Amino acid sequence: MSKEVIVITGTSRGLGFALAELYLKQGATVIGVARNKPSIESDEYFHQSKSITDDDFPLALEAFLRKLRIQKIEILINNAGVEDTGVHLSKLDPSQVLNLIDIHCVGALRTIKGAHAFLDKTKIVNVTSRLGSIIQTKRGDFSGRSFSYGYRIAKCAQNMLSLCLDGDTELGNNIILSINPGLLLTNLGASDANFTAWEGAKAVMQVVKDADCSGIYHAFGDEALY
Repeated sequence: MSKEVIVITGTSRGLGFALAELYLKQGATVIGVARNKPSIESDEYFHQSKSITDDDFPLALEAFLRKLRIQKIEILINNAGVEDTGVHLSKLDPSQVLNLIDIHCVGALRTIKGAHAFLDKTKIVNVTSRLGSIIQTKRGDFSGRSFSYGYRIAKCAQNMLSLCLDGDTELGNNIILSINPGLLLTNLGASDANFTAWEGAKAVMQVVKDADCSGIYHAFGDEALY
């Protein structure tokens, strides 16, 4: 494959689906990962129906990439994610918090580990959220709002993952990007969401294109903090 290769998790709906479609329209080869295959009609879309929470996912992803004869991944986007309903301690299910950490943080780590052999000057994107920011939480940006423990803790853990990856000498020639896609009208969207998944995808793609160093970014140019 000589085209630009993009790997995206969570392509079955929302932001991931929009990213896959838009990159395909740009002429890229897209490898999508999700338990359910999306309705994407393209000879350049290749889907792995697998959960990023499976212990064997890194090996399965590597094998899938080798089967497709991938030489190099230009962009890897960890987008897969779910929400939680435990906004108060009395209703909190600790096992669900662990599940969200597994998906948002460890799942992203499994994906990167599975793609490790194909990373070379790759832009590795972890789709983050304002809710994972310790700084914004500490200064009271979300006071009085009902956001779940699990999602906030998981996104915070993912932010630390991004910083760990950026400090890993084995990944020294790659760029690690934490990108807040904005307030999107998706299944994970907050009550103040105001952008469609397609608008968010276009904005994320522009940030990825323009970024020349690791860091945390907001797709629409707003404040983004760890």
